[in-house]
Amino acid sequence: MQRSVARDRGRAAVVIGPHEPHPTRLPRPEGDGLTTALAADRVRHRVAQAMAVLGAASDADFVAALLDADPEAIRGVVDELTAMGVVEGHRLHPPSVGAHLLRELSTDERADWHTRAAEVLYRNDFPAAAVAAQLVAAGDARSTWAAQVLVEAADEALIHDDIDGAAQRLELAYRASRRASGRAAIATRLVSVERRVNPSTRTRNFARLKAALYTGRVPDTELPTAVLHMLWHGHTQHADQALARLDRGPHRIVDPAVDFLCAWLRYTHPTHVDRHRRLFATRLGEGGRAAFDRRSPHRQSADLLAALSVQHPPAEIAGLAQRILAGHRLAVTTVEALVAAVDCLIHGDRLDTADAWCASLLAEAQARRAPTWRSVFAALRAETLLRKGNLTGAIDNATLALNLVPAEHLGVWVGRPIAVLVRALTAQGRHTEAAAQLGRPVPRAMFESRFALPYLHAWGHHCLAAGRPEEALRQFRQCGNLMRQWHLDFAWLVPWRNDLAAAYLELGDRRRAQALATMHLELIGGADRHRTGSVSLRLLASTGDAHRRVLLLRRAVAVARAGGDDHELATALTELGRAHRTIGDADKARPLLREAVRLAESCGSGALVRRLRGDRNPAPTVPTPRVRVTAGSVETLSPAERRVAELAALGKRNRDIAESLAITTSTVEQHLTRVYRKLSVARRGDLQFVLSAHAAAESAVG
Repeated sequence: MQRSVARDRGRAAVVIGPHEPHPTRLPRPEGDGLTTALAADRVRHRVAQAMAVLGAASDADFVAALLDADPEAIRGVVDELTAMGVVEGHRLHPPSVGAHLLRELSTDERADWHTRAAEVLYRNDFPAAAVAAQLVAAGDARSTWAAQVLVEAADEALIHDDIDGAAQRLELAYRASRRASGRAAIATRLVSVERRVNPSTRTRNFARLKAALYTGRVPDTELPTAVLHMLWHGHTQHADQALARLDRGPHRIVDPAVDFLCAWLRYTHPTHVDRHRRLFATRLGEGGRAAFDRRSPHRQSADLLAALSVQHPPAEIAGLAQRILAGHRLAVTTVEALVAAVDCLIHGDRLDTADAWCASLLAEAQARRAPTWRSVFAALRAETLLRKGNLTGAIDNATLALNLVPAEHLGVWVGRPIAVLVRALTAQGRHTEAAAQLGRPVPRAMFESRFALPYLHAWGHHCLAAGRPEEALRQFRQCGNLMRQWHLDFAWLVPWRNDLAAAYLELGDRRRAQALATMHLELIGGADRHRTGSVSLRLLASTGDAHRRVLLLRRAVAVARAGGDDHELATALTELGRAHRTIGDADKARPLLREAVRLAESCGSGALVRRLRGDRNPAPTVPTPRVRVTAGSVETLSPAERRVAELAALGKRNRDIAESLAITTSTVEQHLTRVYRKLSVARRGDLQFVLSAHAAAESAVG
C-alpha cells in the first residue's frame, strides 16, 4: 500500500494509493502500544486524529471532507482501523484513544482542526449544538455564520439548564459578531443568563449592556429585556433611554413584549408613565390585539396586569393567573410573567393557591440551578405565608430570599423580602431584629418603585409596635402619598388607611381613626370583600362603646376566619374575648381567648401569646425584661457553637477557627452546619448581622 501526506494551503491532505488486501481482524495492540502502532503509520494516525476531532460525527465522508481526501480511500483506512479494533461504530474505541490523539496536537493545530471541523458540520446541516461544540473547542469563530449558530446553541443549552455552556457559547458569539447591534443583543442575553444565577452589576456583560444602551445600539427587539435589567438595579437613566427609543419606534405596536412591558411598568415602576406618556397612551385596544398569539405569556400577562390595576379586580382574574402559571414553563423569557401571575393570586386573596404555586416554582428553580429565581419565589411565598398568618414560615422564606444571592444584588426587589421579614419579626415581638433589618442598605431607586410601598408599610408597623406612633404616621402617610401620586391607590395593594387609623388610635384621635377605617371599608366594597376588612372592623370597634364593640368584633372574627389569616383571627379573637370580659361575660371570653392562644402559638406570634397570657394571669409587678429564647435565636447555640459562630462572623476561615480553638476543621464544619440551621441563615456573611442584633438586644435589656 502506497501512502504519502502533503500540505495544501495549510490543510492536511491525505493521498492514498491502491488498497492491498488486509486480514479480517488485525491483532490489536494494547495500552501505549496502541498509540505507538498508530503513530508508526502516518496516514492511519492522521485519519484517527480526524476522527478524534469529529467525535460522534466520525463518518468516513466527513473525515474525508476534513482531510480534503478521497472518501473511498478514507473508507479503506477506516476499515483497517476497524479491523485493528481501534474503531467501533464509526468512533474511536476506547474514548481515551481520541483524548490521547488530541493531546498530541499543538494548541494552534488543535484550534485549526476544530475550526475546519465546524465548517464541515455546518455545511452538512448538523445541529447547532454540534457545530458550536467545535467552535468552542477551537476557541475562535471567524466565519460569518458562527455567531448565529452559537446563539442558537446557547438557547438550546438553556432549555437543558446548561448555564455554563450557554454562557460560554454566547461569549464566543459576542466575539464572533461583526455588527455592534449583534454584540449588543448578545450582551443582553448574557446578562439574562447571569441574572439567573447572580444578578450583579459588576460583571463585564452588564457594563457592555449599559454602554450599548447609552450609544443606542441595542436592537429594538431586545429593548424590553434591557429595560427590565436596568430597572432591577435602579439604573433609571439607561432605562429611560431605552424607553425613549421604544417611544419613537414601531415595535410597540407589533411586539407583545412591549405591551407587557408597558403594563408591568405601570404597575411596578409607575414613575416612568409620566416620563413616556406617548408610549403608554398608544397601548393597543382589544380589537388590535387579534393578530397576537393569545398563548404568548407576554400577551396574557399584559391582560392580567391591566385587569388587576383597578380598585375592584374581576373575579375571573384568578383563573387567568392560573392559566398563565399552568401554561408556561419557568424560563428567562417567562419569569416576570409568572411572578405577575403569582402576585395576582396573592392580592386576590387566593393564598392557598399562591402558596402551592410558589412551592412548585421554588422546587423547579432549585432543580434547574437558578438561585435568583429561587430568591424571587421565596420572597413571594414569604408574603403569602405572612398573609396567612404563618409568621415562622414567612421569616424562613424571607431569610432564604435574602441569602440565596447577595442581598445587594437583589436591586429594588430587595424591599419585598425585607418588608415581609420586618412585619413578621414585629408580630413576633422581636423588635430589635426588625430594626436591624430596616438598617439594611436599599437602593434609592427602590422608592421610585412599587416595592417601596410594602417597605414603608412594614417600617410604620415596626414604629407602631415599638411605641413611636408619630414616626409610624410619617411612614404610612408617605406610603399613601406615593400610591395616590402613582395612581395606584388600590385598597387591596397596601391598606394604608387602616394603618393610619391604627396610628391615630395610639395617639388617642378616635375621630380620625374611625373616618379612615370607614373609608377603607368603602373602598374595598364592604368588610366581606377583602381580608383587610377584619382589621377595619377591629379599629372601628375600638372607637365605639362596649356593646357595639362586641358586635363589630364578631364580624371581624367571621371575616378573618373566612380570609384564612390565622394571625389576624387570633388578634380579633383576643379583642373579642377582652370585649366580652369588659361587659362581664367571662364565660364567653374564656373559649375565645383559649382559641386565640392556640392560634397565636401555631403562628409563632410570641408577642400575642405573651399578651394573652398576661391577660389571663395578670402579674402583680412588672417582670424584668429579658432576651426571649426561640428557634432562630442566638440563645439556642451551645457555648462551642457560639464561639465558632463569632469567629466565623469575623471572616475567619474554617482552618483558622480550628487552630484558634484547638479543634479539627471537620468539627468546625459540623458546628457551623448546626449554627446555620438554628439561626436560619444560609451563609457566614449573615452571622455578623444576627450576632450584632442579639448583642444590641442584650445591651438594651442590660
